[in-house]
Formats: sequence, C-alpha cells, structure tokens
Amino acid sequence: MELQVRAVGLNFRDVLNVLGEYPGDPGPPGSDCAGVVDNAGSMRLHAVGAPVCGFGDASLACLATASALLVATKAGALAFEQA
Repeated sequence: MELQVRAVGLNFRDVLNVLGEYPGDPGPPGSDCAGVVDNAGSMRLHAVGAPVCGFGDASLACLATASALLVATKAGALAFEQA
C-alpha cells in the first residue's frame, strides 16, 4: 500500500545512518510513520483516505510504501505526530 506521510518517528539508528556511523546496512532512514492511505494495494485492509500508523519503507518522503499487515488504523483522539 502507499501512504501520504504526515509524521515520521526518528530514532538513534536513523541518526547513526545519516552520519554514516551505523555498522552494516541500516536501510533507508525512517520507518515508523503516520499518514493517510493513498493506495490500498491488493490486500485492501485499509480504505483509501483512512488515517493509519505503522511501519513504512523510506518514510522520510511525501509518499511511502508499506505492508498492509504492518499498518493499523490511527486512533481518532491522536494527532498524526502522536501516533
């Protein structure tokens, strides 16, 4: 699925990655994110336009890809930054 990213969580691994100090291949920075479903993909577990949070691939961009199994519906009481 594709997500329109609204907020991203950064961690120490991301800092080490950007500084070139992470041992081995850390992958692209950013993984946990919150946003809105842009394309539901083939599994269609979440509707287009639904607010979600979870783990995406390279989520420091405007659009991120994610497995529908690693994304959950965002609680309405939480802002995207909190989720």
